[in-house]
Amino acid sequence: MEYDINRIRTLCDKYFDGETTVDEEIMLKAYFMTSADVPSDLRAVKAMICGMEEASKMTYSPAPAKPARSFRNGRLGRIIWGTVAAAASVAICISLFNREIYGYDAEGRVITDPRIALESTECLALLDKLETTINIAELLTQEMENNN
Repeated sequence: MEYDINRIRTLCDKYFDGETTVDEEIMLKAYFMTSADVPSDLRAVKAMICGMEEASKMTYSPAPAKPARSFRNGRLGRIIWGTVAAAASVAICISLFNREIYGYDAEGRVITDPRIALESTECLALLDKLETTINIAELLTQEMENNN
């Protein structure tokens, strides 16, 4: 199946913002599981998604109780080290895709562009000044009415 790489990048952004549908997540998983030649900027995403897929297939079935020979070489040690490795890879992926959040717009969407955040802040500052001016005008109007 041929995938549009721009669509995949868009879906990755939606995925990390928590906005993908189940069908979109299935498409992402299918792309990363079947594509051998993934662009360099998406390799960490592939490692994360493929790693989570492999982790989801893991099962744990307790072995009969017997004395542990060595924590490091025993089954429990392998499970713990495997879990630590998986957690480390997820942490690395999250840090690679961690975008600076400058705020949220009126609809609750994340603002990651500092220019847009600055414009929004300046707009809010102007609205605050306008509200203060309106309040002063109302107070002056009341005072004038009280004096008449």
